[in-house]
Amino acid sequence: MAPQQIQWGTITLYLDNKAFRGGFLAARQWHFQDIYGEDGHSPGEAHYAVELTSEEVLRLVVMPDEFDEMGIDHLAEYLGYLMGYLGGPLAPDEAAHYRNQQAQPEYLCSNVRG
Repeated sequence: MAPQQIQWGTITLYLDNKAFRGGFLAARQWHFQDIYGEDGHSPGEAHYAVELTSEEVLRLVVMPDEFDEMGIDHLAEYLGYLMGYLGGPLAPDEAAHYRNQQAQPEYLCSNVRG
């Protein structure tokens, strides 16, 4: 089975490392949740759509108080988080899909029921 791939600007990025892929896809979702909200809630970090501080970017990779404990064993996953989150702005079609999904009544109802 071929590794999952995404278009990253002008290149194809192959998500061929399981930990990296998991981190990347999770953080891509976080990016859209932060700027568009989730489950009918207002966005928590709407300004992330246009700007991030270096401190905010570093927190995506180095989790304070956890990095020493988890360390290098999870580095691929952390780098996936970073690229997934920062890649959100490179995926306007995916952003539109996320916004449409959040607006669907069946999606809202399924999340309320739990």
